Amino acid sequence: MKFLYPQYLKLFYLLLALLPCWLYFLYSKHHTRKILGVKRALTRISHFPSLRKEFIRCLFLNFVMAAIILALAHPQRIQERKVPQPGVLDIVFLLDTSPSMRARDIQPSRLERALDVIGAFSRTKLQHDRVGLVSFAGNSMIISYLTEDSNNILYYLDYLKDETTVNHGTNIGRGLRNGLTVIRKETEVSPETARNKKVFVLLSDGEDNSSELDAALGEVRKESVKVHAIGIGSREGAPIPIGSERGRPVYLEDDKGNKIITRFEEKTLRWIAEETGGKFYRTISGYELDKTFSEIALKEREITGFKNTLEYEDFYHQLLLAAAGIFLAALLI
Repeated sequence: MKFLYPQYLKLFYLLLALLPCWLYFLYSKHHTRKILGVKRALTRISHFPSLRKEFIRCLFLNFVMAAIILALAHPQRIQERKVPQPGVLDIVFLLDTSPSMRARDIQPSRLERALDVIGAFSRTKLQHDRVGLVSFAGNSMIISYLTEDSNNILYYLDYLKDETTVNHGTNIGRGLRNGLTVIRKETEVSPETARNKKVFVLLSDGEDNSSELDAALGEVRKESVKVHAIGIGSREGAPIPIGSERGRPVYLEDDKGNKIITRFEEKTLRWIAEETGGKFYRTISGYELDKTFSEIALKEREITGFKNTLEYEDFYHQLLLAAAGIFLAALLI
């Protein structure tokens, strides 16, 4: 036990000094009444407490003062706890930026919703966790290497949000390979970061029209990196906006002038997750993404050890309640 204000404990000396005075006062009062013969008269006209009862009342009042003094000293219970120490988590987001991700079946669009949630995750991540960002469409680009700086990631997310260039095609394999490049480069520059847990989070509507995916998955498995695949898109699908004309959106059309409707393709994403030991997630409205990101981080984070910490629990309020109870008991005697 610890006292936050131990200087108040000195008041016990005063309380101990007053106790003999209280006892002497009680004895003198009863002795004087006995000599003067007033005790019998007082007993006839009112409830006159005996010396024993007055002594108990005096004792109770001293207990009240003792409890108040202890409360003023602010006592605290000390408890030792073992707190798990989380390891550093390196997450590389592989983000599909193909035209189909601009579909607005999820508001404001599939791509913008993904960017917003990645930004929110970056702002609330643990201090030493690191985030990398890779975009892919027909080709792939490393947007940001692994960094602890959330502002750096937020800057690049704003860049992708404002990007209007349309890059046709979807090459998930190229995105996976650039994700591996992010990890390898980081290990070369800072070998001590090799012990950090590495995870890929792939966000896409599932369409892949390249021939690189099989080989890329083989490389990912060789590096023992899990890929958690998140499919984003409604069941109904939506037309694909590729620009605007006179303030109106222009949609991708086929040879006959019909709007092309992008559909969500689950099979590829589920296969990627299964092949790498990750998990497949599905979001229809986009609102599940926050929970999904948190679940992935919680699931993949490793505990590197335990740290002993001391916790202090105040219990002065129990002493004040005890003082009030004892005081009431003294009044009823």
